Amino acid sequence: MPTKHPRIAITRDPELDAALASVRSEFVGVAEARIVRDLAIRGAEALAADEEKRRALIEGLVAWSTSPDSPMDREALDSVKRTAWRT
Repeated sequence: MPTKHPRIAITRDPELDAALASVRSEFVGVAEARIVRDLAIRGAEALAADEEKRRALIEGLVAWSTSPDSPMDREALDSVKRTAWRT
C-alpha cells in the first residue's frame, strides 16, 4: 500500500518467525508487516513503562534510605566498611 512515510527493512530470521508464530492467534487476518509494526510499538511502550517503574523504585529506595524515620540500622551500615574484611 502506498504511503508517504519511509519504510524500513527487517530480516526475517528464525527468531522473528518464532515471534510472529507465537502471536499469530492474536492477529488473525492481519498482515505480517502490520503485526511487526504493532509489536514494535507495544515493545517500545513496554520498555518505557519498565524504565519508569525502575526509576520509581530507585526513588523509593533513596527516599527510604535517607529518611530519618527509616527502620534501617544506620550504625550497622556505618560499621560495615570497618568490619567487613576482618578475619
